[in-house]
Amino acid sequence: MAGLIDLKKLQSIIQRTPEEKNLPKHLILNLFPLNSQEENKKEEFNKLLDIFFEMMDLQKEKNIPIMTISLGGKEDIDENVLFEKTKLILKKANEYRMKVSVFGRWYDLRGQLVEELKRLNSETDGFDNFFLNICINYDPKQEIADASRVIIRKILMEKLDIDSITPEIIKENIYSSFFVPPDIVIEPSRRFSGTFLWDSKNSKIYQLNKKVLDINKADVIRVIETYATISTK
Repeated sequence: MAGLIDLKKLQSIIQRTPEEKNLPKHLILNLFPLNSQEENKKEEFNKLLDIFFEMMDLQKEKNIPIMTISLGGKEDIDENVLFEKTKLILKKANEYRMKVSVFGRWYDLRGQLVEELKRLNSETDGFDNFFLNICINYDPKQEIADASRVIIRKILMEKLDIDSITPEIIKENIYSSFFVPPDIVIEPSRRFSGTFLWDSKNSKIYQLNKKVLDINKADVIRVIETYATISTK
């Protein structure tokens, strides 16, 4: 579960200077599927996390207020490698004063990893220079199902009237409730992953047509620059 977000601070961060007005406020990057053979999964997931760390650097360098990186479902993740690297994620988040929120059914993973992910959420709660969302064991349909379950529970508890349900009410109950919708969604291939599906209606979708492990910082910079050019028109 993500920690509480200081909404006033978040609003101030996403305000852009004239020089930055055409840059994205929220960027989604999908780093899956790896499609690794079991014998190569550890090595390839390590390489994937090297890309992940590059993107943390890029978020700071390009002053992107909100970045969401999806690592996919349980089948895409090497839990042992992720457990080993969470301390490095926390170290970099501390360096950049970056609030990390973990979304998805990550609490269904093994116990030690769950505890480390809880630490990522809790120990970065006081940071507000940047917001980094990590989707782990994430399914976009499950996100909407979870939001529906919360809304139904509120109706049964008579805290919400069924006739008052609006798109805004659903937005308030999805994982990304605090955040502005993504400006950019970057996909490795022509396959649409559906990350933050409810919020992606007007997002610009960029397909890199590359294998996940071939993605690099330069690819994402080109997307940002393309978006900035389009936004000026």
